[in-house]
Amino acid sequence: MDSRLMGVGVLNNCLYAVGGHDGPLVRKSVEVYDPTISSWKQVADMNMCRRNAGVCAVNGLLYVVGGDDGSCNLATVEYYNPTTDKWTVVSSCMSTGRSYAGVTVIDKPL
Repeated sequence: MDSRLMGVGVLNNCLYAVGGHDGPLVRKSVEVYDPTISSWKQVADMNMCRRNAGVCAVNGLLYVVGGDDGSCNLATVEYYNPTTDKWTVVSSCMSTGRSYAGVTVIDKPL
């Protein structure tokens, strides 16, 4: 894994390295580290190249928010489903493209 400025998230006790860049090339590749077997593996690529994106897990899905593609900040959001090994772009974009966005989940009691 030679990417820099990648997003990092934890889902199902595994660590995901999302996008980033290797010199001028912005990546859409994703790797997951499983600490129970101490190994990395490649999973499905995101739909868009991203670096500097916010990443968090919600309800068993890994969300990637904004970032940039090397030329502009992105307003798009996509999520990864580890069961299907598929990325899906959320139909609604943020109103402003963002890079280096912080994202979090607040577990609010009902």
